[in-house]
Amino acid sequence: MNNEQQIRATAEQDADPRIDLAVERTILALVRTQLAWIRTMITLMTAGLAIDKGFAALHEARLLSGEAWINNGHLAGLIMTITGTLMIILVTINYVMGIKALNNMKGTRRKLFDSGLILSLIIIAIGFLMLYFMFFG
Repeated sequence: MNNEQQIRATAEQDADPRIDLAVERTILALVRTQLAWIRTMITLMTAGLAIDKGFAALHEARLLSGEAWINNGHLAGLIMTITGTLMIILVTINYVMGIKALNNMKGTRRKLFDSGLILSLIIIAIGFLMLYFMFFG
């Protein structure tokens, strides 16, 4: 009986809904943070592309008028787009590691391929496409 009571007490501790809710809140906070990083990096990458293309158009207009300057907007746009793409990659790695750690902590099996990860992968692909067009387009 004593051994059986210990097993029940351990099972009741493991089934504590407060711990399950705390893990779920932490997972949701991790997802919100991931989506905030994605939003910020999309803004940075878009601003980089806009600077690149805006300065290119300005440079072409100045070439036509004979007042050409050095086209330094391309470098600034590239730096911003590369930074945004690399940051999304790093944040996605951190997100995956966090989800795995929380899954291991309580033995839950939350899907790894949820909206945050799928959106991150799409934005990473778009970032590489933007860089391709900035280099070759």
